[in-house]
Parts: sequence; structure tokens; C-alpha cells
Amino acid sequence: MKLIQFASITKKIALAAFGLFLLLFLPVHLGINLCLLRDDGGEWYRNASHFMGTNYIVKVFEIVLLASVLLHICLAIYLTIENWLARPVRYKVRTKTKTPFMSRYMIWTGGIIACFLVLHFINFYFVKLDLVQGKYSASIEQVDKLFQQKAIKLQQGELNEKEQAALMAQYQAISQISPEKMDKSQKNMVNLTKEEVIQYCGEDFKHVEPDFYTMSKELFANKTYSLIYLVVFVVLGFHLYHAINSLAQTLGLSHRKYSPIIDWISVFYAVLVPLGFAIIPLWFMFVK
Repeated sequence: MKLIQFASITKKIALAAFGLFLLLFLPVHLGINLCLLRDDGGEWYRNASHFMGTNYIVKVFEIVLLASVLLHICLAIYLTIENWLARPVRYKVRTKTKTPFMSRYMIWTGGIIACFLVLHFINFYFVKLDLVQGKYSASIEQVDKLFQQKAIKLQQGELNEKEQAALMAQYQAISQISPEKMDKSQKNMVNLTKEEVIQYCGEDFKHVEPDFYTMSKELFANKTYSLIYLVVFVVLGFHLYHAINSLAQTLGLSHRKYSPIIDWISVFYAVLVPLGFAIIPLWFMFVK
């Protein structure tokens, strides 16, 4: 309950700090997503996803990021409710206010973005946590390494009949694998279901990864999802514009000398970043 005892300005500074962290992360996420536009069969994007999913520093950063998102949302809701309770009786005659237009709707634009984040987590992050099934990829080198280990055990008579049959079935499946299940470099099996992972890699294969490239392509091929994605990033643009100005004010950076610069930065960021994300579904809808 200590959060409730914090001064309002303390909570606003915390909200701004979490928001600043998220503002710094968005260009990084955009840079990775723009790899989807390369005509390389997803090699860059898969390599970036592999790095993000296996690097331990990134894994720690991922936890911090998720915590920042949740705390930012919770603090925004708390401060909004606190403001509503501070004025429980609405005026019958609406008076003119100096409150910026977007400031009055930040909680609603934030709510739309939060709902989309839930959908985004279900489609991607929950697959990574193995809470939702998606599409998967596996390194041919890792599959071959495990297969060779089993082949040696077969020669030494260490496999029972069930294991021998599974190994032979795996060999036949890999020898007849379709081209669509291989990436452009021929180094990875891709676009695999859970059942196909077992079929091609074996039940004890531990190096399987989500195939985010295939999942992204399939999602953006869905026009309903792409339209929702575009609408959300238009909303995000408005949210970011006010957020940057509000952040500067909360951190004491508002000044007649600097305010025009901050306003220019907020417009630049709020247009460029959402536009970068919006290019991706438009590319898959009309170019790819």
C-alpha cells in the first residue's frame, strides 16, 4: 500500500520514467521489425529474433521492459482514477479549460494501445513462453547433431525398438521434407507446427525456437489484423505526441526557450515511429 502514500508528483515522475524507457525501446523494436521488409526469406529477421531470444542480457532487459509496461499502465490508471475522485461532482455547465485536447483522452488512447498489447503478447510473447502454439524453426545443424548421437547409440545397440522406429521415421521424414519447410539459406527448418517439430527433430529436441517471421507474415496477410494494427499505430502517434510533451513538463524541462524544440521533437517522433511500424502491414498488403 506504499504506492498510495506517494505524493502525486512522485507517481507522475515514476509514470514519466517508465514512459521514457518505453520511448527509447520503440525505435529498437521498429528496427527489428523493418527486417521483415528485406527480400531474404526472413534471414535477417530470424537472426535478430534468435539473438533477442537467446542473449542473457536481452532476457533480463525483456523482464525490465515487461515490468515497465505493466507499471506504466497501472500508474496511468491509478492517477486517472485519483483525478476523477478529486472532482466527484461534474459541472452542469462545461467550462472552458486550458487542458490540452489530447491530455483529456490519454487514458483512452492508452487503453486502446494496452488492448493491442494483450493481442500482441498472445500472438508472439505467449508463443515464446509456450503458452500458445505457433510456428517454429529449428537449426539443421542442431537436428543433425542429435540425430548422429542417436545413430551412434543405434550402432552400439543402446536403443530399444520404439526408439529405433522413431529414429527411422525421423530419417524418412527429413529426407522427404518439402522446400517450404526450409529457409533460403537451407540452414534451418521453418514454418513447423508442434507435431512437425516432433516428426522432423524428435521428441527430445530442445533447440526449437518460435518462427516469428512466418507468424508475422501470416498475421499481416490477414487484412483485419493489418487494419487493426494500422488504427492502433495512428492512435499511438497521438498518444506519443502528448506523452513526450507531458514527460518534459513532469521532468521540469518546460521552458519558453526549449518548449518549441521539445514540441518539434514530439511531432517528429510521434509521426516517424508509428509511420515506420505502419509501413510493414502496408507492405504485406499491397507489395509483397
